[in-house]
Amino acid sequence: MKSRGSVARSLFLTLIFFWLALFSQCTLFQGKDSFRFIFMTDIHLQPEGGAIKGFKKAIDLANELKPDFVITGGDLIMDALGQSYERADSLYNLYIEYAKLFKMDVYNCIGNHDHLGVYTSSGVDQSNPEYGKKIFMKRFGLNKTYRSFDHGRWHFILMDDVHIVPGEGYTGGVDSLQLVWLKNDLKKVGTKRPVVLALHIPLYSVRIQFVRGSLAANSSANVATNADQVWNICKDYNIKVVLQGHLHVIEEIVWKGTHFITGGAVSGAWWGGPFEGFPEGFVVVDIKGDEFDWYYKTLELKPGEEK
Repeated sequence: MKSRGSVARSLFLTLIFFWLALFSQCTLFQGKDSFRFIFMTDIHLQPEGGAIKGFKKAIDLANELKPDFVITGGDLIMDALGQSYERADSLYNLYIEYAKLFKMDVYNCIGNHDHLGVYTSSGVDQSNPEYGKKIFMKRFGLNKTYRSFDHGRWHFILMDDVHIVPGEGYTGGVDSLQLVWLKNDLKKVGTKRPVVLALHIPLYSVRIQFVRGSLAANSSANVATNADQVWNICKDYNIKVVLQGHLHVIEEIVWKGTHFITGGAVSGAWWGGPFEGFPEGFVVVDIKGDEFDWYYKTLELKPGEEK
């Protein structure tokens, strides 16, 4: 028969194990569903104009903020559209070299400036094995320009909404194969889990109405021409955030609970200072359970510092 002291010790140890198990579960939950990530778009890296110094400062600030990962919104380099293969090759090498300084994983979206040889001025033939989107896929070891991943309970979808017209340029839009993929990907996720979409060219934007008047229309190069098709696939799912780039402005549109956030530009006005009053910087997103907060972190470059 156990003594009272022995019973008390057993009860005490049981309580200790219970609280340790509970604490462990809470810590596990906290690590998976309370986290931070960064959306860093329109870097336009080049050796000229202080871009390297500015990108290095953005990386240092990101490392200080200790996010779980970084998503880039495209236009990593400046640029591959109308430049020679040699120039585009050197810019990709430059980006990959400096991206190694991030202390966390980086997931890259493709932007219009990341496509090789689209303009005839580049002198790049379409037979080049890295023509168009292929250079992006090869440099980052990808078999396609769109993909998804999970982080805790949250699901992240990285899309490619740059439609290339060889020899002419680009428009915003998501191709039919990717739309099918998106539909199937969301079906697997289900309607309850929170989802983040990231892409380069905005699905929706009101910038042009503020710049040119309330009745001004967006151009096919500034927004996705088939955003309605994308949204019709997404609207019945728990899409919390759509992260967008391309326009170099900071903008937030909220429609039926979904936040469409255009994330400014790391490069500002292509490393020439702020663009339309919007300074160089990036978006910081803090996840808490199934909700989020965000803010814009400026690089705080002093006049002339980007040079």
